Amino acid sequence: MKSIVLSFAEEKSITLKGLTFRSQEVTNGFAFFALKGAHVDGNLFIEDAIKKGAVLIVSAQQAQQTYPVPYLQVEDIDAAMADAAYEFYARPSDSLVMTGITGTKGKTSIAYLLESVLEKAGRKVGVFGTVNYRMGGVPICAAPNTTPAALILFRLLQQMKETGCKEVVMEVSSHSLELQRVRNIWYDTAVFTNLQRDHLDFHQTFENYFQAKVKLFENLADPHNPKKNRMAVINIDDPYGQRLAQQLAGRVKVVTFGRDASADFNATEIHETLRETHFKINGVPMKINLLGAHNVYNALAACAVAVSRGVPLDTVAAGLAALPGVPGRMEQICAGQPFTVFVDFAYTDESLQRALDTVAPFKTGKILLVFGCGGQRDRTKRPLMGHTACTKADMVFLTNDNPRCEDPQQIFEDILAGMKGQTNYQIFPDRKEAIERALATAQANDVVIIAGKGHENYQLIGNEKRPFSDQETVRNFLREKEYV
Repeated sequence: MKSIVLSFAEEKSITLKGLTFRSQEVTNGFAFFALKGAHVDGNLFIEDAIKKGAVLIVSAQQAQQTYPVPYLQVEDIDAAMADAAYEFYARPSDSLVMTGITGTKGKTSIAYLLESVLEKAGRKVGVFGTVNYRMGGVPICAAPNTTPAALILFRLLQQMKETGCKEVVMEVSSHSLELQRVRNIWYDTAVFTNLQRDHLDFHQTFENYFQAKVKLFENLADPHNPKKNRMAVINIDDPYGQRLAQQLAGRVKVVTFGRDASADFNATEIHETLRETHFKINGVPMKINLLGAHNVYNALAACAVAVSRGVPLDTVAAGLAALPGVPGRMEQICAGQPFTVFVDFAYTDESLQRALDTVAPFKTGKILLVFGCGGQRDRTKRPLMGHTACTKADMVFLTNDNPRCEDPQQIFEDILAGMKGQTNYQIFPDRKEAIERALATAQANDVVIIAGKGHENYQLIGNEKRPFSDQETVRNFLREKEYV
């Protein structure tokens, strides 16, 4: 473990052997950052941390008493954690090729596609994403956040560097940009996917949401950024992408992608099926085992980044085709049943509409939809999702998503406001029952979409995190029906 020595004007020097904001992780020589979170206040555990061996306390609050170890009060504890981690872990991102991906939708799929392409080109890749964090294709852990807190982020970056990773691909959330989790990371490439309604409970306005995303690209334009070949990869078909490209013009190299022929990387001759999508990028044939035209955009983004890294287009094609799928993103579950089942992470109006539109061209039976909305999150999207669900699907099974500490009935009422006049829905508060009812209702050639939770293997009900997987629920039901 790395150690650093800090000197204080009125204190003797101390040697730090670790950094954490979790008191249960503290051992001798650790600095404890008393972080006040949404549910837990780290300041309540300062004495416990000291008893376990903490030699330094850092907090945004004034000390409530005299402690036997140095106590640093800082104005911004998130920035303090990022600064401390950057130095403690010897600035690992400075010598790694860093790609940051931001936008409302597409981050996870682009990360998987780009990882597959770079690995096909013989490069070991580290990935931070919504599903998990991984090195060389091997998961390190499930992802507690799309972008981890700085103390975790820099520790894992150091591990990635030590194990031979040369490239790191990161999904960069708007929350992480606002909360300075990626402070001190200098990016080589930043990718902008699109901007849709989401997270307004946190950002309040759409403009604030956009400006949070812009921070990733200002990192590229910052004169202190030591990376030599900085590049912004932008979806030029998105109006906010167009705005961003104009904002960066003359400051950062901008590479565009889209279906418009004027884009640097453009897609043509798109042919979709319920299992794969074929198309051409700049005239070169490509195939992905992902559904929907939106995934063509994701492939374009991955291609643009890879080519900038010197990867030939034929290797890009091989890498894209090698990815079998993305967990919880229109993930198809087959057990010999005469109908089709998809599990998808769609949790906004736009993403729900996209999932339904993806299967609509292949409809020969009915489209059955299971969905709900998360509690303690943006309420404005709920009636929009309800309207989309009832107008795009033949039958809707409304259920709980992650209600958290919000009254599920209130969530249903918000959704039902968008379903007025519609009769093609049923309400099943228990998610397992809703899924099973949808599957039991499905006839030959029907399509069942189970939306909202995707890769998640839990449900947040009250303050409890209960094990639950849409995929396993489907598989168990189909297994009991003995489809072969």
